[in-house]
Amino acid sequence: MTDSRIPLGPADMLTDAPLSIELDGKPYWLTQEADGTIVLLLAFCPHAGGEVLLADGDFYCPLHYWTFDGRSGECTNRGDERLMRRNVELVDGQLYASGADY
Repeated sequence: MTDSRIPLGPADMLTDAPLSIELDGKPYWLTQEADGTIVLLLAFCPHAGGEVLLADGDFYCPLHYWTFDGRSGECTNRGDERLMRRNVELVDGQLYASGADY
């Protein structure tokens, strides 16, 4: 394991996904995309920077009501926007955040 990985916890925490996690002082949502890819979605709206909240399995920003898919972070009311994300690796039953937000 390299120093750039940050331990998140055991893989079974995905059963509660989307799950709120704080990492490097920022809020994220741990989630799993339809294809099985595990990601952290930054819980800040790309529009005005409001904190993104969970409602009925999807995310929304209470500032201007932008909504985001609860698995991929894609904006559902503006096709060219999405939540920033960070990769997650599964190693020996443990989840690790890796890389930077993109």
